[in-house]
Amino acid sequence: MAGYKPKYRQPGAGRPGLLSRFRSAVAGILQRPGRSRGLTQQAAVIDHQQKNRFRKLSRTGTLFLLLAATLSAGGWFCYQALERSDIFRLTTVSIQGNRMTRQAQILDLGFIEQGVNLLSFDVGLAEERISRHSWIDRVEIARSWPSTLKVTVYEYQPLAMINIEKEEGQGLYYVDPQGKVFALVDDSQDLDFPVVTGVTSTGELTGTMIGDKGLVAEAFQFLRLAAGGNPIVPLQTISEVNVSPEKGIVVYLVDQPFPIYMGYDNISTRYSQLVTLLERLYRKKKIEEIKEIRMDYQEGRILVAKVES
Repeated sequence: MAGYKPKYRQPGAGRPGLLSRFRSAVAGILQRPGRSRGLTQQAAVIDHQQKNRFRKLSRTGTLFLLLAATLSAGGWFCYQALERSDIFRLTTVSIQGNRMTRQAQILDLGFIEQGVNLLSFDVGLAEERISRHSWIDRVEIARSWPSTLKVTVYEYQPLAMINIEKEEGQGLYYVDPQGKVFALVDDSQDLDFPVVTGVTSTGELTGTMIGDKGLVAEAFQFLRLAAGGNPIVPLQTISEVNVSPEKGIVVYLVDQPFPIYMGYDNISTRYSQLVTLLERLYRKKKIEEIKEIRMDYQEGRILVAKVES
């Protein structure tokens, strides 16, 4: 009797499957001696190429450093040689913009001397030192090669003088339009400016600047309005502006003896009203009859007192 042969094989029985045979073939190839030697030779070639590349980079970096060091040393020696030469020695100094400061003062403050080498001259330090002068706001210095310095000075422009009463005495100072108190008044300097009086201490000043509030600030507001160029009450016609806690702002003109009481507030409006009033008095030739003018008499009213005959 013939044996029974099943129609289907059980998994894993009989000949090995396709996946098993592929794994066996790959394992055999990898285990061949020739394959192993090929992989080793390829790794050696890659390693050799990397070493050659590193040597080239090292040589390039070394050459670059040597070149940089050579250029730096050469530049330093060239600078030293130029510094000792006479090519860039200062021979000419041009100073512009100074009106109150003398040229000798500017040269001394900036350590500007004939023969100094422009290559080593410190422009920034010279500008800072010259700007310490009380009349100088700022200064600009420019080299004009090979042997010239151009110095441009920007001085403060006075608007008025302010008399500050201190315990040790009085001090008269210049003030610019921005309210900067910048220099003590010297008798030899220009004194043709209005004087603000009644300032009893520097407490009414913010550092070296006039504050934006208080009677002193209102006094300088009046002066700024007068500096606007109005022909009736220009700045040149104002002799004194007194600040008084009891009376407010009191103005005195150069060519008239009577006081003008401006009060405490609304300085801009009252200045315009004063211009209109004085224009009428001048036109009618009645200015000589005036004893005082009170711009603060009442709201919207002005009191003009006349001299009794």
